[in-house]
Amino acid sequence: MGYTEDDRMVRVDFFRQSGKWYTTVALKWDRYSGKDEDGRIVELSPETFDRCLKEQFYDLYVRDGMIAVCLEPYHEYSHPIMRSFNF
Repeated sequence: MGYTEDDRMVRVDFFRQSGKWYTTVALKWDRYSGKDEDGRIVELSPETFDRCLKEQFYDLYVRDGMIAVCLEPYHEYSHPIMRSFNF
């Protein structure tokens, strides 16, 4: 994806429904922890991924039913995430 000093920028690969790679984009991950100041769970990492994708790339890729893959999310309990959007 390239070099950036902002850890919140993560690589997301989009694939067509057939599984063929389509494009790679930089997504700004805006929540490192899923908890608020009081320790209550606000949003889990897959929910943050879904929300950020819809906010930043809905018109370009999400509405077309692409599959989004993020191998290194910016989250305290980081694990690869894959989402398929079928509307």
